[in-house]
Amino acid sequence: MNDPIKNKKLRRPYIEMPGATGMPNMKDILSSVPKEREHRFESAGEFITRLAHRVTKWRESLPEDQSPVVLTFLPTGDVVEVLTVGEDGHSSVVIEGLVNDDPCMFISHQASLQILCYTRKIEEEGENSDEPKKKRFIGFHVGGEEIEA
Repeated sequence: MNDPIKNKKLRRPYIEMPGATGMPNMKDILSSVPKEREHRFESAGEFITRLAHRVTKWRESLPEDQSPVVLTFLPTGDVVEVLTVGEDGHSSVVIEGLVNDDPCMFISHQASLQILCYTRKIEEEGENSDEPKKKRFIGFHVGGEEIEA
């Protein structure tokens, strides 16, 4: 007799690991990873570095008369135009910027930080000036180094 259960092929795993049985011991795996690398993805420095590279790449694709602007939002609803952003320990960031054209400094845990990036047309210095306004760069400070984007 033809038994459908006996004739049914079992699905094989996508990856075969000879000699591996059961689940790996996660304690052993995590103990071999340096603490710095284990939490690298969640560090403020990694966040700032990725943001700097994104802004740099974005700037490269913009027309000559456009410049990126980075904003962050305070819990009060005020908007900060970011001039510099740096890491403040493992998970906090310190932002220097402008609120209504007044200088400010804002420190926040990176998890509660909201960022908006947009472009602004670069205007000339003065009404009668033939010199174009210089592009303003945003400073990103990570590990004692500065990345201008």
